[in-house]
Amino acid sequence: MTQIDVLASISMRSAIDRKNLMGALNLAFIVLIAILLISASSVAILIYEGTKSESSPALQKAKWGDTVKVDYIGRFADGRVFDTSIWDVASNNALYPKSLSFTLKNQSEYKPLQFKIGSGQMIRGFERGIIGMAVGETKVIVVSPQDGYGELDKSKLVTLPLIEEISVFESYNITSFVEKFSAYPKDGLTLKDPKWGWDVICLNVNTLTNKVLVMNTPVPGGIYKIYVDSQSSSQTGWYAEVKCIDSSANGGAGIIRVHHLLTSSDAGMIKGKDEFGKTFYLYEVDENAGNIVLNYNAEVVGKTLYFTITLLDVL
Repeated sequence: MTQIDVLASISMRSAIDRKNLMGALNLAFIVLIAILLISASSVAILIYEGTKSESSPALQKAKWGDTVKVDYIGRFADGRVFDTSIWDVASNNALYPKSLSFTLKNQSEYKPLQFKIGSGQMIRGFERGIIGMAVGETKVIVVSPQDGYGELDKSKLVTLPLIEEISVFESYNITSFVEKFSAYPKDGLTLKDPKWGWDVICLNVNTLTNKVLVMNTPVPGGIYKIYVDSQSSSQTGWYAEVKCIDSSANGGAGIIRVHHLLTSSDAGMIKGKDEFGKTFYLYEVDENAGNIVLNYNAEVVGKTLYFTITLLDVL
């Protein structure tokens, strides 16, 4: 090999070494950039997480003394709705069957309920059930009668026979006549009995003795719908059948026997309005004992209540 060949060989190896060195440097640079990018991403994530943690406090929970805003649906054990703050629930009887006492209000009246826990605005069980709930949480609260609207007042239960006897001839003083019939008595006046629905004839008015004699004139075998509230739904009242009329019985006062056409399954499902305008609920039908019981308590009294509550806000 000549000197020229040796120099050429050395030059070639130097070029290769330089090329390899440049390649190694390029690779090292790429790796460094990658490391820096990963580090920067990690730092950015840490900064973001730290910022998010600082700006997202734990959800508020309701406590005693807080003013809260809630939506609710109140139900009885059989699922019937007796109250709600939600229009879509109030207006949909197919999905949300209603209790006898439920009254549909204007749509504008249905809105979240706002109150202060402990202020006495709400029944005790409702308030206590909300304590500890987080904003956005929904749960069902079970409220006993003691923590709700109280135990049943048994003095407001009235028992009647399933087959009831009414006098053909009845006597009133003028004041009680006016209270019952909403009209002033006069001889020959014919009115509808506000309870039974049959004709009542005013036979004699004696202003000196303050007595009004009337005669009930139902049709034998007739079926009448009784205790009807014309201002309410078709769930009010029930049918009764006149089984017999004996005008000479009962010492001349006469007897009308009326059979209330009810079964045990009707209990709790019918309300009525008596002749004095008072609302009651059919509490019990005992076919074996031959009795029915009218309940003049509010429908929610004496019942376990189930509230589906959503806590919307703690103010």
